[in-house]
Amino acid sequence: MRVELDVFSGRPNPVWQLDAHAAAALLALHDALPAGADWQEPPALGYRGFLYAIRSDACRAYHGAVHTPHATLADPRREVERFLVTRLPGDWAALVPMIEASLRPEE
Repeated sequence: MRVELDVFSGRPNPVWQLDAHAAAALLALHDALPAGADWQEPPALGYRGFLYAIRSDACRAYHGAVHTPHATLADPRREVERFLVTRLPGDWAALVPMIEASLRPEE
């Protein structure tokens, strides 16, 4: 499964493939999310979430929700985002602190 971290402007975003085990785990996380979340559009600059496809549907996990063509799913603990940040390839490890900071609850 292809995953993209939407974070850069003016240069290519990090893109990588999940192996079969990680893809199955992501599918299970995704399928467990309930519908009905509010969707907050990502900002023009900075972290804008993770992009992936489930059953050919484009998905964006951002700010505690997963937006699909058919619904917006609630992920208040940001499990999908946390799962994907742990699978970011080592070449992009310098981005992890910035992404993790954006996953913290707002005060």
